[in-house]
Amino acid sequence: MRVIAFSLVALMSTLLPPATDAAEAALAPFVAEYDVRYGRMAVGTSRTELSRAAPPGRWIIESRSTATGLARVIASGTLKQRSTFDLEPAGLRPLSYLFDDGTDRTGRDVALEFDWRNGRVRGTAEDEPVEVPVIAGLQDAASMQALVLSRLRSGIEPGTISMIEKDKVKHYRYSFLRRELLKTAIGDYETVVYRSARDGSDRETISWHAPKLGFALIQAEQRTGGKRGFQTYIRKFQPGG
Repeated sequence: MRVIAFSLVALMSTLLPPATDAAEAALAPFVAEYDVRYGRMAVGTSRTELSRAAPPGRWIIESRSTATGLARVIASGTLKQRSTFDLEPAGLRPLSYLFDDGTDRTGRDVALEFDWRNGRVRGTAEDEPVEVPVIAGLQDAASMQALVLSRLRSGIEPGTISMIEKDKVKHYRYSFLRRELLKTAIGDYETVVYRSARDGSDRETISWHAPKLGFALIQAEQRTGGKRGFQTYIRKFQPGG
């Protein structure tokens, strides 16, 4: 999807809403629920909620994943990740990120704070301290999902997105693959399909986004060396207010 370029800027500026309203239009609240499979085996469910927070322009995106069936032997708790971020005319800025592996142990949990004023990300990841410099456009694992949505809704290619993972900054390149009519549990939807991966890595994620649902993710699958791993299929979608 291409950047929507406007000529006659002076004229259009009289027709567009204020900058904060335009930024808000790049996202809309929703709740989506998914079935999760690994290979041919059903392994769990997940739920993603995008909601407004205070003050205006602040948002929260939270995901919860729960193992079912035999998968509970490996992962008995509910994995949670949550990002609080500001949506500004210049882009999306995460403020805090939390990951809870669903157990009483803290060895896999992550808690990060983004100090944009002083140019640092600080916190802990798997019981190790984190302090790294921020770079322009840096995201966490949850806010990255919201950024992809906001760019698609604004008519902009997701492009390359920098994400902090533990104490490392990694760069994921999004590439448009095709348009596809997808049959889902909530109906048939035209989708745009993207591939995201790091340069030089054999791991990739293929994602299907439905324009009629505000470009919400309705299907995804992870692949390593061309072999499918986890797959996510939408089963419920509820727009928010």
